[in-house]
Amino acid sequence: METELETTLDNIAGKEGVKGVLVADTLGLCLGVRGVAIPENAPFITSLATASRSLQDQDDADSKAHYPTVTVDYDNMKVVIRNHGRFALAVFM
Repeated sequence: METELETTLDNIAGKEGVKGVLVADTLGLCLGVRGVAIPENAPFITSLATASRSLQDQDDADSKAHYPTVTVDYDNMKVVIRNHGRFALAVFM
C-alpha cells in the first residue's frame, strides 16, 4: 500500500498548478506529503475534512458515495480538502 500511496502523491503533485499535496488518516496523522504541504498541517486538514461531513444533507450523511469538498483561500494559494472516509486529502494550488 505504501508504494501505491507514494505513486498517487507523486501523480497528484506532478499535475499542472499543484504546489503540494497531503494525505492524513482520520486521527490527523500525516501519511504522506509533497511540495509546499507540511506534515504539521495534517491535524488541521483532517479536522476540516471531518467537519465538512456535518454540513451535508442528513439524507446523504450515511452515503459514502458523496464526500463534501472544502476550499480554503489564503495568500496566493488555494487548498482543496476532501474527506475520503478513511483518509483526508489536501491539494495545495
